[in-house]
Amino acid sequence: MDAQLPLFPIGLTRTQRDRLMTCAHRAATLTVEELQAVARRHLNAAADAHQGNPFVNLRLATALFDTIARVTMVWETLAPHVRLWFAGAIVYFAASDDDEPDFTSPIGFDDDAEVLNACLRFAGYDDLCVNPEAYDDV
Repeated sequence: MDAQLPLFPIGLTRTQRDRLMTCAHRAATLTVEELQAVARRHLNAAADAHQGNPFVNLRLATALFDTIARVTMVWETLAPHVRLWFAGAIVYFAASDDDEPDFTSPIGFDDDAEVLNACLRFAGYDDLCVNPEAYDDV
């Protein structure tokens, strides 16, 4: 009997999964260039927020952005269903009103890492997962 492959990334809370699905739906019409621009704008906003609040974890935001950039470089080689979840993860990253507010909390980007990591594992890119604890020196 063949093992059934999951249809969506696993290991997320129900709230994260529901939010990822909403973000994937919103991202469905965006090009990879638009997704990259959305992620870049959010990283820039994080840098601005960090200037006023050093507890904003800019190092983690940058690591997430760098991982997003690596994935978008191979975008066309990804299966369509994998691209859908990554697009959702990028929109999730760019949303500052997700599970933990990105610009007011020192753990604001942890949920973004969890969602991106779930999508990375789903696609078999476990080696690109970002460990938020490695960036806790805020």
